[in-house]
Amino acid sequence: IVWEGIRRLVDPPDVEGGVVLAVALVGVAVNVAASMVLAGANRRSLNVEGAFQHVLTDLFAFIATAIAGAVVLATGFARADGIAALIVAALMLRSGYGLLRDSGRVLLEASPRNLDPEEIGTALASEHHVVEVHDLHVWEVTSGFPAISAHVTVRAGCDTQAHRRQLAELLRERFGVTHSTLQVETRHAGPLTIEPLERGSEA
Repeated sequence: IVWEGIRRLVDPPDVEGGVVLAVALVGVAVNVAASMVLAGANRRSLNVEGAFQHVLTDLFAFIATAIAGAVVLATGFARADGIAALIVAALMLRSGYGLLRDSGRVLLEASPRNLDPEEIGTALASEHHVVEVHDLHVWEVTSGFPAISAHVTVRAGCDTQAHRRQLAELLRERFGVTHSTLQVETRHAGPLTIEPLERGSEA
């Protein structure tokens, strides 16, 4: 599209503005209807978001084409067609970059954009009886499905299972994460002691 747009700017062909405008208006109507349907869908899914961005880009492309057709009809300025093509290419690059960025975060197991691992770690460590949080990992299994795993140390004598449920509930309510794997361990209160091995009787 970029190549063709530049070629039409350098050497503008004869453009039938009426045909361009008519086809563009039909495209605008179809893509407005499709955009309205997809706008109400769950766009946390990259598949749905990709389809929405595709339709939205088509809509803007047809609008730009309609404007170019009207300009050609009104003024005879044939280069308007090439300018519209470059605008369409810019819109496609913009939407494509966003999809590549978000899918790359999933493939590289990076933390989702709306979840800050440092904030999550601080929230877990601030809970009552929690001594330490380490090996914290925040990632996206797939689009719209964040996951968290961590090792949590609590004070000696605490109910580890109760604390695990409490921390999982915190992650669900505060951060919207329903899939968490928390390994909760108690902190040893005193020095470790090693019992000596019994020596076998000598013959």
